[in-house]
Amino acid sequence: MQISAISSFNSRNYYQNNVLNNSVKNEATFSKSLNRDTLSFTARPSELAKFSDFVEGQIENLTPRLKRLAMTYLDILESVAFKLKDDSFSFDRAYCEKNPVKSPKSYASKISRTGSFKVPDTIRATIYCSNSYDLDSVNKLLFEMKKRGYVLAETEESVANLLKRGYTASPEELKNSKAERIIPDLDIRLDDVSEQIMKLPAELMYSIGKPQKSGYEDIQMRFVRDFDKKKNPVQHELIVLFGPNYAQAKHDESAYVYSFLRQFDELSADLSDKTLGSHSQKANRYIDLIKQMFRGKVSEKLFLNAKNKDLYDLDDSAHISFTNEDIAIFENYFSGLNDRINSVYSIAKKAPDLSVEDKKSLTKNIRADRSLLNKIHDGLMDTINHYNSIADNNV
Repeated sequence: MQISAISSFNSRNYYQNNVLNNSVKNEATFSKSLNRDTLSFTARPSELAKFSDFVEGQIENLTPRLKRLAMTYLDILESVAFKLKDDSFSFDRAYCEKNPVKSPKSYASKISRTGSFKVPDTIRATIYCSNSYDLDSVNKLLFEMKKRGYVLAETEESVANLLKRGYTASPEELKNSKAERIIPDLDIRLDDVSEQIMKLPAELMYSIGKPQKSGYEDIQMRFVRDFDKKKNPVQHELIVLFGPNYAQAKHDESAYVYSFLRQFDELSADLSDKTLGSHSQKANRYIDLIKQMFRGKVSEKLFLNAKNKDLYDLDDSAHISFTNEDIAIFENYFSGLNDRINSVYSIAKKAPDLSVEDKKSLTKNIRADRSLLNKIHDGLMDTINHYNSIADNNV
């Protein structure tokens, strides 16, 4: 759902009436009191900053209790991993204790990026399984978690996405482009495991997805406590990775690639025009080219190298570096992106009947976008220098 720029006054009333008054009793979930749980943030930067501060303050109040829940969750996972150690499961307690609860700042940032008040990874943990490609491991993990009072949460999934996973839709669902189904919150994002679908119980038949564009693979699930009868119980996310090398690759990819690429989603410029040849379409193309470059040059190799170590005990690694030609192309992409963003704003400012307030808003937005693009560029340039430095030292 799209909601145009909202004033700071209206936004505060909305969040106070629908969020603040129910935040504590709903235990870190905002969805109970909302008529809808998604919106898009197209307000001025100053208004978004106020919103972020507001959300951060509410989550800060809930953090102590969330941390207590997280410690109990890690205790449970540690016992499960020990029970399943002969099935290639292991657990790194120290790794999971670094960030078991999403920080208030990250919480607010995710809402702003996704346009949704649903933040299902508020409590999160990681477990390793070097035999993840055998889906019997999923069944064993879920069985042991259920014995300890943790069952899969439910989530809404669009029928359009379920059709890609083999779902047979009813005629009514096919007519409704926005139709959704409630399914267990399990997403098996592994390469080439679809032939094992019959290993899964019937309720999990549509849980097999695909690896991410970056090459990243995992099994992702969210639990709730079966004895928690509240309408919106606290969800506990669990990520199953191949092993510690893959976890390190995930951390590095997030720090050096994803943390910058995701900031493209925070641009205020209206890039919705997909018309071939339009400034908006070309800006989107430059963004895609930059993403493809860093996924191919860094992300895919990080995950490939880590999987080889954790699954196959291979130390051979794909080389990660950027040539002078790569850097020149990168600079050209960013130059083209900046030009197209400027052109999008130039056209927007020429719109008929544009109010004085709208003109001021556009001026603020373009300044914010230029600053953001410089931040992304400099961050990715640091990434290039980081990996080139490692490559030079390994020569």
